[in-house]
Amino acid sequence: MTIHTYTDLPLIDRAAFELACARHGFAPIHFDVRGETDPDDPEHGELLVVRRGAWAQAYRIDARGQWLRQFEVDLNGRFFRQAPYL
Repeated sequence: MTIHTYTDLPLIDRAAFELACARHGFAPIHFDVRGETDPDDPEHGELLVVRRGAWAQAYRIDARGQWLRQFEVDLNGRFFRQAPYL
């Protein structure tokens, strides 16, 4: 599956992403979400790259939704709060 925006995520992942954003005072539109092939391991699927401002984080997409837990950890750690406004 090719992911161009967060709306291309599977429905369950999209809903979980929206809820995680809301819990931390964000909306999905605050983030640029794109799927990219892992340049170091192209045979094992895509990475989901989430950007906000100058900050970006890559998550490995898997069937268990591990990337969502990692995204929420980054939100809890205020990783994306530090993004400068352009």
